[in-house]
Amino acid sequence: MTTKSIALPLADGDRHEQRDNIGRLVGLMFRHGTPAAVGIPRILIAVDGTEVSDALMDQVIQWQQQYHWTFDAHLLLVRDFLGKEAAERLLEETALADCAKLLQRLRAATVAHTLHVLMGDPAPQILERAAAIGASMILMGTRGHGPISSAMLGSVAYKVVHAATLPVTLLRA
Repeated sequence: MTTKSIALPLADGDRHEQRDNIGRLVGLMFRHGTPAAVGIPRILIAVDGTEVSDALMDQVIQWQQQYHWTFDAHLLLVRDFLGKEAAERLLEETALADCAKLLQRLRAATVAHTLHVLMGDPAPQILERAAAIGASMILMGTRGHGPISSAMLGSVAYKVVHAATLPVTLLRA
């Protein structure tokens, strides 16, 4: 699978739309905070607006503030497909509502980040976006199902871990 890189929003407040080959809105990106310096590693953080995402934000804030690790945080929220008209009206609104608490916490902690919102199947979207942004690592949460139930349930984390070609860090929440 070859994934092409994408143009990222660079300045604070930048917003980019992504459209498919027939003009449907399929993704959005929002930059918050100071642009990352060239060469800073990027970490893709898969979020879903649940308590698992809260734990991921705790980890990101700790890494940057307590441990002084320098990285460019890229949050990814994957939504189910919406029809063309629904995507135009609702994708941005619902995604920002789902991530409002996370984004507020990052802003309060002065952690610069880019929010990516895509529609589709989460595991392939996570892997494709990580490749497209040149991520050094994927950070995602798990709800703590054991390996057998994860395999039977087809968990997103399980699929990503087994298909990824870069390090994946799972945070159990």
